[in-house]
This record gives sequence, structure tokens and C-alpha cells, in this order.
Amino acid sequence: MSAIPFAKAHGVGNDFLLLDEREVGGRDVARLALTICDRHCGIGADGVVILGAAPGVDATFRIYNADGSEATLSGNALRCAAAWLAREAAQPATLSFETRMGRRLVHFLRREGSAAVFRTEIGVPSFGARDVPFHPAEPPSEPIVDFPLPAGDSAVSATVLHMGNPQCIVFVESWASVNWMGLGKIIERHPYFPDRTNVGFVRVVDRSTVEVRFWERGVGHTLASGTGSCACAVAANLAGKCGRRVGVQLERGQMDVNWREDGVVELTGPAVIVAEGQFRL
Repeated sequence: MSAIPFAKAHGVGNDFLLLDEREVGGRDVARLALTICDRHCGIGADGVVILGAAPGVDATFRIYNADGSEATLSGNALRCAAAWLAREAAQPATLSFETRMGRRLVHFLRREGSAAVFRTEIGVPSFGARDVPFHPAEPPSEPIVDFPLPAGDSAVSATVLHMGNPQCIVFVESWASVNWMGLGKIIERHPYFPDRTNVGFVRVVDRSTVEVRFWERGVGHTLASGTGSCACAVAANLAGKCGRRVGVQLERGQMDVNWREDGVVELTGPAVIVAEGQFRL
């Protein structure tokens, strides 16, 4: 019986399985992701990261959701991959990854117990409906802020952008006042989003802090989202609710977002390697 070596890591509860491209070989990665991410009959994770070799970078980076679909980028998964590559590092260092969105830099800052803390350059958000993509019946004004998005029997006010992947952000007054999981499930597959979308729900705490919940395409409820946290912070700034530096409170911890003046969004947060082993096929 063949087996594939793996490492399991998480970024504030958003968990991933890290695999070496050479060990995966010619296998159907979508089918492998479905099997290995199963939380009852597999290892269990929100997604699978395939790390490979290429000139000029520390690793190539491809990510597959738990449903087998390929994603474009993940801030938390980038940190998890960096934590694996830099597991012996004690001094600040920078790692580079080639992703479907281009090259991304991940800066190792320090260790805090079992966690390694990184600052990641996620990229520049795009507010074009074509880039998301987002196709309502009538072309929306851009940036897409306070868009009345039909959802179920009513409509929600949504901010729509591309932050490494499609993002739909909805502000809430309290968690008790909204069935955010139900809404997330509806919005993920909304016909206005032909490639589906990640959905972030935001409760503003103050000018420098937001509390968030996530429903991600191809996964469902996740305890955290890196690109989603960035999108939430950007949306809060566009709405005039927060500044450009925002602390993002998640279900299992906090990350920090800085929307730099040059347009690049940086994400700082921890990653933890929790297990290594072999998955029997």
C-alpha cells in the first residue's frame, strides 16, 4: 500500500495539509484533496497545499479546497507553508512562493511558543467587477460598496472585491442578529458570482478593531481566513469605519492587517505545525 508524507499546520484554526509535489506525482490532486481532507475518514483539513521546486523561489505553491477545487491564494496557507520550510529558523528571514497570483513574500518575524509569526505581502486589492468576477443584472459602480445583494427572502448590503480570490463582505451589528452561516451558504453560490465567492461577516469593534466570521467557497465555515481578513479590513476602511491598520479578531485568535499607502495589503499572524506523518492511500 502506497503512502504520502504530510505535515499538518494551522493559522489561527484554519488548517492545511502540506504535501511535497514529488510525493504526489501524477495523482489526481482534486480527488486526493477530497480524500485526505475528510475529517472522519482522512486526516482532516480545510485544504491541501502542494509545494514544489522552481528557480528563483523557495517553493511553488498550489492550494486545493476540501471539496477538491483549486483556489488561487490563501494567506493562512502561505504562513503554514512558510512555517514548514522555516521550521528550524531562529532569526528573521524572508521566503518567496510562486502562486497562481504571482510571487508572494512571507517574512518570518519571531517565535511565540509553538507558533511562528509571519508578515505576508498578500497583494493589491482589485475593485473591478470583472476582476472579481461579479456580474449582477446591471453593471455596478466601482468600488462596489453597499451593494444591495439579494440573498434569500431579502437583501444584504455587500462590499465586493478581489483579494487574491473573490470576496463578499457583509457588516453586522451583532452575531445574534443574523444567521451568518445560512447567508454565507447562499452567497457563496450566488449567481452574481460565476466563480463562487468567499464570504466575510464583520462586526466593527472600534476604529482599529473588527471581529469577523467566515464562510469560504469550497470549504464552508472556517475558523479563520487570511485573504478574507484582509478583505474585511479593506472593506471597513472603504466604509469609513476603520483606519488602514486593523486588528482582526477571529474565533481562535487575532491577526493584524496593514493596507499600506502603496496599495499592498500585509497580513501578520501565527502558524503552527501540529503533526507529521504518512497518509495511506
